[in-house]
Amino acid sequence: MRQSDLFIRTKRNIILSTLSIVLICLITFILVTQYFYKSRLFEGVDQQLLTHKNMILNEEIIKKKGKSEEVIIPAPLTPDLISFVWRGSELVDKSPHTYFGEGNYPVFPKEYEGGLITLESKGYTYRAVSFEKEGLRIQLLFNVDPQILSVKQLERANGLSLMVLIGITLALASYLAALVLKPVKKAYNEQVYFVQDASHEMRTPLAVIKGQVELMTAHPQDRIEEHFEQFSQMIGEIRSLEKLNRDLLLLSKEDIESKTVGEAIEVRTFIGEIKEFYTELAELQNKHFIVKVPDSPVNVKWDLEKVKRCLIILLENAFKYTDEEDTILLGMTKGNKSIVVRIEDSGIGISKEDQKRLFDRFFRSSDVRARGIEGSGIGLSLLQSLAHTLGIKVQVQSTYGKGTVFTLEIPLKMN
Repeated sequence: MRQSDLFIRTKRNIILSTLSIVLICLITFILVTQYFYKSRLFEGVDQQLLTHKNMILNEEIIKKKGKSEEVIIPAPLTPDLISFVWRGSELVDKSPHTYFGEGNYPVFPKEYEGGLITLESKGYTYRAVSFEKEGLRIQLLFNVDPQILSVKQLERANGLSLMVLIGITLALASYLAALVLKPVKKAYNEQVYFVQDASHEMRTPLAVIKGQVELMTAHPQDRIEEHFEQFSQMIGEIRSLEKLNRDLLLLSKEDIESKTVGEAIEVRTFIGEIKEFYTELAELQNKHFIVKVPDSPVNVKWDLEKVKRCLIILLENAFKYTDEEDTILLGMTKGNKSIVVRIEDSGIGISKEDQKRLFDRFFRSSDVRARGIEGSGIGLSLLQSLAHTLGIKVQVQSTYGKGTVFTLEIPLKMN
């Protein structure tokens, strides 16, 4: 699968997952909101009907005037409530309204057994109840068209809101997916480039070894000592491969695991171990190696292997990029909460353009390549990774053709 297809599919899956979750939440919220809104609306209507029914049941509605009788229904609490009073099939009383005319009165279903029901008549919708008192059949109705309209308006508003929110969610999900995938894509690309560059760096020594072996196998009659130079060159390339492999393992380990193990040590003792080796190396290469440490004891708690590796990377570079009679300085001074290490050389220096890519993995300037100086371009990348793990601040100053100064600000204590 191509890289672009992989990230497109991942982005699509993130968007769809986000949209699904948001849709479920929104639809659930809308349905619950509509249910409670509708319940509250019709609950209020039903309550008014039942309240008026109880008022009628609790009062005497047939008033005698001499020999005649008059039906008097208590006035409703709201003009929206309509009442009809029947004696048999004769309508004896009704409240004033505009919904029903002569011969066009509400009809309750034959199977009606009491309780609140919903009636539809002439395009209107009512909540209704029917009951008997004193030989009369009383019907109470409440037009709920305004409530139904209100519910429909809420449904339309919710539908419109849902569409708007879906659009916003899609845009937001797309933006967030791109934001989330950006570092993942960067890490993926770095991993691909890492493998490509590592393969490229391994190709050269392997090609040299292969060429030397093929050359020797072409002359099987030769004696071993006749190919001493070829063996020596192959051993050198194998050592380069070993160093490259070791640096790659360290680099990948730092990318995955960034633990520190603090060990107590006195700075001058720590530097003494490094000083001895590079002093001898300076004599062999006819270079000047100067070490300056604090006069008084300074106790630190460092991850010794990792801090030592940081210094070795810089010292190896300093020795590699200096000529005979050049000077390399390793200086240490104590600050308030840190040790400042300064590694300075009077070597070839680094151009301003190359300084921008100095810590990129496998980066080696064209000037270095032109001079035929060996290296993998991993060292400073590993230094940066180690410094991040250890909380070390790294600074570099360099003038092309005059030399380079690396400054490490190392905390006195590491957890």
